Amino acid sequence: MKNSKKLLFVSNLLLITSFLNAQHFISATEMGNRNISKVQANLNWLGWDTSTMTLNAVKSYKILYNTTDVHGNPTIASGALYVPQTSCNTMPLISWQHGTVFQKSDVPSNKYNKGTGLLYSGNGYITTMPDYLGMGDNPGIHPYIHSESEATASINLIRAAREFLRDSLQIRDNNQLFLAGYSQGGHSTMAVHKYIKINDLQSEFNVIASAPMSGPYALSIEQFDLIFDKDSSYYMSLFLPYAMASYQLVYGNLYTNYNDCYDTPYDSLIASWLAPGGKWNALPVNYYEFMQDSVISNIQNKPDHPINVALRKNDLHNWLPLEPVRMLYCGMDSMVAPQNAITALNTMNALGAPDVKAIDLDPNGDHGTCVSPSLTYALDWFDSLKVECQMVISTPYQEKQPELSLFPNPVKDRATVFSEAITSTIPGKRNRQINY
Repeated sequence: MKNSKKLLFVSNLLLITSFLNAQHFISATEMGNRNISKVQANLNWLGWDTSTMTLNAVKSYKILYNTTDVHGNPTIASGALYVPQTSCNTMPLISWQHGTVFQKSDVPSNKYNKGTGLLYSGNGYITTMPDYLGMGDNPGIHPYIHSESEATASINLIRAAREFLRDSLQIRDNNQLFLAGYSQGGHSTMAVHKYIKINDLQSEFNVIASAPMSGPYALSIEQFDLIFDKDSSYYMSLFLPYAMASYQLVYGNLYTNYNDCYDTPYDSLIASWLAPGGKWNALPVNYYEFMQDSVISNIQNKPDHPINVALRKNDLHNWLPLEPVRMLYCGMDSMVAPQNAITALNTMNALGAPDVKAIDLDPNGDHGTCVSPSLTYALDWFDSLKVECQMVISTPYQEKQPELSLFPNPVKDRATVFSEAITSTIPGKRNRQINY
């Protein structure tokens, strides 16, 4: 009996050690290799003024990597990596989080947002761009505006990119991490920043500055008020069905069937769109035309309705960032309420945030016209804070192995494995112990 216990213990210990040493990087496939003239031509075609930019060539890669799904299970995700082609081997890194898309193929690893990758990497930044869960090569429904999976998909891509850069390209980031993203990507950017803080990951991810752009940070407040305003036709009518499908996937308590929420024939339409390989067909502009009246009434009048609880769980206006944040928006945005940024600003300042600002880049600008000035502002701001790329001669890399403590030692009938490397998701907690 004792021998079998010892065998089980050794087996589990080996499993834990394997988990701690697991790599995130799986594979890299080159997507493009553009010299300076091609980078400049691409950016000019997209409307960027490159006359004052000192550009470099850029290579891009599709990255497959290990991450976790919304229930913490291992899964494989995809994303893009853009790498400046310079004489340097260390440079700053930008994590770019993309906005709302409805087709699994409209993702960075399929060259979606290519211009953003060329803009930032053409100006000297390593750029990582996650596809997110449920998009690109990852199966299933996309957990839309689910803050934790937005964060883990982004963070684990950075980890995978670092492994690939180090082992295959002999390049490293310089420990300057900049965060940026637009629309849903603004929400994701805030999610990444918050996740790094509450999980004490600052030594691994040194956030220099964060620029969330036109994001729905106050989902349960400002964005809720915008989409349920009967006096206006909220033209992004897919927002709520997309969010409800996401939160049903994550929390499992919103509905049993689509006809619990949607009128016929829209229940079947939404079901087919959300199915693997489904194609989106436009819904009526107003929710009241395709959602059941009783469902809308319950959402509007019952704070404990599951969708309202889920929205509150994924609010990102009510935490304390310690690093500089610039929430960029435009004053006439009718898709993502500008008040999201104002509410986040006021809440964060009340909590004691040292350097948070909300900046209206164009009082007359809408959601579409705000993209270009937002990306330009972020680039200029990041440039003012970055350390220029360098050629660093370093000793061969030796990865630090996670430290395992075993007690009592020698083992008798029961032992505890203790590791600094097993990180809890509980704010402020970094260590776990596993008993046998």
